Amino acid sequence: MTVEITKSVDRRDLPRPTKDLDRARADIERFGYCLLQDAVPEPLLGRVRARTQAQADAEKQLDHAFEDGGADQQWGAFRDADGRIRADAFKARNGGVNQRVWMLANKGRVYHEVLEREPVLDLVGHILGDAFQLSAYNANIARPGSVPMNLHTDQWWAPVPHRPDRRPLPIGSTNRTTFDRDPALAPTDVPAMIAPAACAQVIVMLNDFTETNGGTRLVPGSHLWGRHPDPELDRDVETIAAEGPAGTAVIADGRIWHGTGANTGNTDRWGLLVTFCGPQFRPQENYTVGLSEEMYEAASDRVRALLGFGVWWAYGRTGDPTVEQISRRPALGELG
Repeated sequence: MTVEITKSVDRRDLPRPTKDLDRARADIERFGYCLLQDAVPEPLLGRVRARTQAQADAEKQLDHAFEDGGADQQWGAFRDADGRIRADAFKARNGGVNQRVWMLANKGRVYHEVLEREPVLDLVGHILGDAFQLSAYNANIARPGSVPMNLHTDQWWAPVPHRPDRRPLPIGSTNRTTFDRDPALAPTDVPAMIAPAACAQVIVMLNDFTETNGGTRLVPGSHLWGRHPDPELDRDVETIAAEGPAGTAVIADGRIWHGTGANTGNTDRWGLLVTFCGPQFRPQENYTVGLSEEMYEAASDRVRALLGFGVWWAYGRTGDPTVEQISRRPALGELG
C-alpha cells in the first residue's frame, strides 16, 4: 500500500513560534518541524551573536572564510587535476556569497551554553529518544544576493526500507547525490513503511528570519514521505520559509526536506545550525579528535557527552566498557 505525496501545503495550520512544548511536539509529529520561541533568550542570544560576528570577521580578515551559495559559484574550479578539493575553492573570489563558520564547539564557551538549553534538548529527545550526540555545530550567514540551496534531508546517509526481493544500493555507495530508490514506486508514492528519524537539526535565529532575507525553506510533512528529494522529480514541490523573531529555533526531524533560502533583501541573515544524531552514528565533526584542550576543560560533563566523550552501551570506549565517559587523553593502560 502506498500514500500519495501532497505537493501543496495549507499554510493556515503551519507551525508558529511557541513556548508550549506540547504544541511544539505536535507540530514536529505532523509537519516535521516546530518553531520554539525564546529557545536562546537574551542576554545569552546577544553574547552568541557578538561572538559569532567577531569570529566571522576574523576568519574573513585572515582569508579563512568558507563562502558558498552564490549564483556565479565556479563549481568546475573546486577540484585540482588529482580530484582533490582546492584550498581556496569556497571563497568569494570563486563566487561564494554566504559565509559559514565551522566547529563552533571550539570557538567560544558561549556556544556550550546553547547546547545545554533544556527546552531544546527536550524536543531533540522527542525526535531521537533517550540518547543522542552532536553531529555538527556551525553558523551560516546568508548574505544578500545568495541563491537557494538544493532541497535535501540531513540524514541522506541513512538506509531506507526495501522489498526483500530487490537488492538496494549498498550503504557504502550512498552519497549526497546518489540515493537508493525503488523504481517500482512512482515519485508521488509514499511507501507503506519508512525509516525512522536518525538525526535532528536545530536552527537558531540570531536575527529575525524572513522570507526576504533567506529564511530556511521547508517542505511540511515531507519527513513522512520515505525518500530524499530529487532536483528534477520534485522541482514543483511547494516550500515555505521558516520565519520568526531572533532567539527562535527551528527544531526539525532529520528526514524533512529543506534548504537555505535565497536572500533577496539587503541585510544578512544569521543562524546557528546545530545537528544531532543517534549515538550509533558517525558525526560530521570529529570532536574527540578536533576539540581543543581549552574547550574540553571548559565543557561540562553533559556537553562532553554530547561531543562524543560519553560511552553508549560500550560504543565509543577506549578500554573498559563499563566506563561511562572517556577522558580527553586516556592513559596507555586504558587503550586496550
